[in-house]
Amino acid sequence: MTDPDEHYGVNTIPPMQWALDLYFKKRPKSKDPGAFDIIFKAGEHKERMRKKGDHEIFVTYSNRELFVRARCSHDKECEFNSERLSGRDRESLKTLDWELVNDRTLFIGMRKLLVRLNLDFLILIRALNTMCDRRVEIPLTTKWGKTFQKFDDYRRNRWPEDVIPDDKPRFIEEVLVRVCFWIMSASVVGALKEVGGKEKKG
Repeated sequence: MTDPDEHYGVNTIPPMQWALDLYFKKRPKSKDPGAFDIIFKAGEHKERMRKKGDHEIFVTYSNRELFVRARCSHDKECEFNSERLSGRDRESLKTLDWELVNDRTLFIGMRKLLVRLNLDFLILIRALNTMCDRRVEIPLTTKWGKTFQKFDDYRRNRWPEDVIPDDKPRFIEEVLVRVCFWIMSASVVGALKEVGGKEKKG
């Protein structure tokens, strides 16, 4: 079973929310698209080896906030179910069962979420860069012994040549992959800044 600190949802959604906090602080009059969900398949509910329903993780965007909850479509008492959790609370997100969420699907879904918000592309990328630096003790030395002075150095390391800013969806998705591994790498070596087990807002 994967260590909860290594689940991609745990390391992607909180920095996205931190970046959104900063973005909307800088652009308070940004148009809001209204509430919507991104849903990820997370396995099946089975009884006596037979499928009875689906397990799903909902990421909800509402009023400039990300919320996450796990839902079993068959049984309200199923242990997979959760209450609605704040997307910025990494410790709480670790309690969800992400084991069967497809990693590739998760990054595509979160990229679609950001694209749907129709944010200023450059300010969004800067917000992600800034929050990745603020939430990690830098310079960061990974468990493999490689040191990065800041997130932008890590983000640009071995950057695919075919991923260009003109293709915004692909560019955002690649940034999210690197955000995820940056936060995960910091967590592994104890360099992720936390207060009382929960990250500060903004």
